[in-house]
Amino acid sequence: MTHEEFKALYLPLSDGLYRIAFHYLEDGSDARDTVQDLFIKLWNSRDRLEGVVNPKAYAYTLLKNLCIDRLRKEGRTVAMGDLPEKSGEDPPDKALADRETLRRVLRHIEDLPPKQREIVRMRIFEELEYDEIAEKLGMSEINTRVQLSLARKTLRNRIKSEL
Repeated sequence: MTHEEFKALYLPLSDGLYRIAFHYLEDGSDARDTVQDLFIKLWNSRDRLEGVVNPKAYAYTLLKNLCIDRLRKEGRTVAMGDLPEKSGEDPPDKALADRETLRRVLRHIEDLPPKQREIVRMRIFEELEYDEIAEKLGMSEINTRVQLSLARKTLRNRIKSEL
């Protein structure tokens, strides 16, 4: 993996990685150090990163393990419920309920006005920033934020009414 590929795939994840590390370590300095350790580990193994299908999930998993290691070194206990697990071992009924909830949310997204629907898709599924969405849609950033807020409110109300 080249330096440019590494920068394009992994560096944009740094803010999210920091937030996760801070949540678990409860210290900004430790969180920054752990994210830095993660990037060093990723860079040192860059030759093996070519086969990684989902770089985001891979980085998050490595970060979780680094957080656990750091907490253990400090003598802090790590309860299994403290860190998120993505083992794929959810009970079948939970997986079914999650799929059904996702189907309902997606259906409600499809029912939004076209502009709001497009903004929601770009923000949530493409993970674009407000300025990027505004530029692509030829809108002001403030209007983009307002439209997204209205869409979220509509979705919340529709989902609440189903419950």
